[in-house]
Amino acid sequence: MMTPIPVSAFSFAEDEFDVVVAGAGGAGLAAALSAAEQGASVQLVEKMAAIGGNTLRASGLFNASDPARQEPMGITDSPSWHYEQTMASGHGRNDPAVVRRFVCEALPTLKWLESLGVRFMPETVATWGAEWPRGHKPTQPRGQAYIRTLSSECIRRGVKIRTRCAMTRLLMKNGRAASIEVEDLSSGRGKDKMVFHARKAVILTAGGFAANPELVESYRADLAGIPTDNNPGSTGEVMLEAIRAGAASNALECIQCVPGAPEGRGFQVRLDLDAGRVLMVDGGGRRFIDEDGSRDGLAKAILARPRGSVWMVTDDGAVKAMDLISRKDVYRGLQTGDALRADSWDALALLMGVDADALKDSVRVFNVEAGMGGGKCARVRCLQLSEPPYWASRVVLNIHTTMGGLVITPDAQVVGLDGKPVTGLFAAGEITGSVHGENRMGGNGIADALTFGRIAGRTAVLKR
Repeated sequence: MMTPIPVSAFSFAEDEFDVVVAGAGGAGLAAALSAAEQGASVQLVEKMAAIGGNTLRASGLFNASDPARQEPMGITDSPSWHYEQTMASGHGRNDPAVVRRFVCEALPTLKWLESLGVRFMPETVATWGAEWPRGHKPTQPRGQAYIRTLSSECIRRGVKIRTRCAMTRLLMKNGRAASIEVEDLSSGRGKDKMVFHARKAVILTAGGFAANPELVESYRADLAGIPTDNNPGSTGEVMLEAIRAGAASNALECIQCVPGAPEGRGFQVRLDLDAGRVLMVDGGGRRFIDEDGSRDGLAKAILARPRGSVWMVTDDGAVKAMDLISRKDVYRGLQTGDALRADSWDALALLMGVDADALKDSVRVFNVEAGMGGGKCARVRCLQLSEPPYWASRVVLNIHTTMGGLVITPDAQVVGLDGKPVTGLFAAGEITGSVHGENRMGGNGIADALTFGRIAGRTAVLKR
């Protein structure tokens, strides 16, 4: 499912479906499948050569309060606590009704995924900036399980998928989203166009704009020059077209940074995928913050230090527990210098250029916390860092997600400039701006995309 799906060229043509979906990442596939499950005919278009979008690049964690998994671990959680944390983390810039729908539908969506064949590990974890251990980790690496399973089910149910097919216009008729115009990019931009008419609804799931440096800089000049970890297709044209057509937007300046790769590097060394098994230290080897904090707080703390002076350290047990792709990238980092490895903390400190005593003291204090359940280990499951060899990677911030976008209702319907839902127009995933506010919690991204993708597809067919 990760290879391009061939499409036939067209000079100009028209076709009609019940539902038309623009963007074939996790949100788009969930929306298309959900609509097809209701008996709708569906056309799904994707401008890139392959489906998957940012979902394939994500850690894969899906946040949901899940008593069956969490209670045996001694973790207390609930949709209400998930709601409170999401609202607080977003500093009140998110929509309470939309967030409430999200946290209540997350577990049913996870169970829906399991019914389709996605398999998750038996325990939940907290990733970078998750703030609570409710992340469900698929058994397949990163987001592959979602894309493989959802795309296979889409094809089985007759969903039509076109790649290299970019939406260029949203066409309205009598106040209703009626059609989209697309270009066949396989024949050269601007040559071949087609219009897909939607009898019931158009669903926009084309992602955010983190891979559009000019647009990012227009909203956040302070982030100019910071690389991105996004799929190259996340450039925001579909969002801008919806705004041009009358959709309301919000929080476009809310852009999030997380550790990633240096500019031009084709892979990431991420030692922070499990917040309970990593320490962040400064250029002196001293730990300066709890690693399970909010993403905006962590990024602020990193940016306050000289660039290149912050490190992640962990042990070999944590690396062995990573998914295969993440582990492979860590070992690739040994060749490029993005990862360091040594048989002792003293030797690792020498490679890092930090004070060995300070580093060892940071590890010692953390290991005490892990053993006694103190500090962050009172909130997330921690394991002592005691299995050599030991690992380190320098923290390089990447632009990770744009949290602003189209305003939606709890039914994933796009809201217009008049404050009313736009008939026949829905959206889900990173193209929307109502869920996360000023900060996205780690693990909420995929959960949001798939949950509201599913809601959008279902509601688009059933709503009258």
